[in-house]
Amino acid sequence: MGKTIPKIEQHFFKKLQWIIDPVNYMETAFKDYPDLFLGRVSGFGDQIVFVHNPEALQQILITDRDNFPALGKDNSILKPIVGSNGIMMLDGDRHKNRRKLLLPPFHGERMQAYGKLICDISQEAFDQLDLNQSFTARKICQDISLQVILEVVYGLKDTPRSQKLRQLIAKMADVFRSPLTSAFLFFPWLQKDLVRCLESLG
Repeated sequence: MGKTIPKIEQHFFKKLQWIIDPVNYMETAFKDYPDLFLGRVSGFGDQIVFVHNPEALQQILITDRDNFPALGKDNSILKPIVGSNGIMMLDGDRHKNRRKLLLPPFHGERMQAYGKLICDISQEAFDQLDLNQSFTARKICQDISLQVILEVVYGLKDTPRSQKLRQLIAKMADVFRSPLTSAFLFFPWLQKDLVRCLESLG
């Protein structure tokens, strides 16, 4: 007979903490339940199991996926961003077929080429910083990430189209800097307003 997964206390302020400060939510919970616990959190289905034990994580990753399926419906929080047909929103055969389309560019020599390109992009970003001047780590990391997305994922160089896309992605990222605006993702009745907000960026 298997052990019962411990549940953390679920009240309004605990759910609010998950939205406003998810890192502290998990760190606090793992002090009481160091291996794993069950939490009812907004945005990822009715409830979710948080696993912190390394051996348990390894077992989950190497076991039959039918035993630990990654259901797309539990990622509904991401629907306003990736759409209904994004790979994280799919499961079963549709998910497998979409993954097969995406995997070839991430093998062998292609990955080595990506690594050099990412290093070059990072070096270029740091070269633009003024010596002996403070800088915001979030901004430069975001700039590097955006350029990697444009060149590695989309294959776009420094063109008007890539600059426009860069601006739109940056604006979308800024929407979620605040816990208040991020809260739009956690409630279906607010996601409609979020979609209209994102559409206005274009």
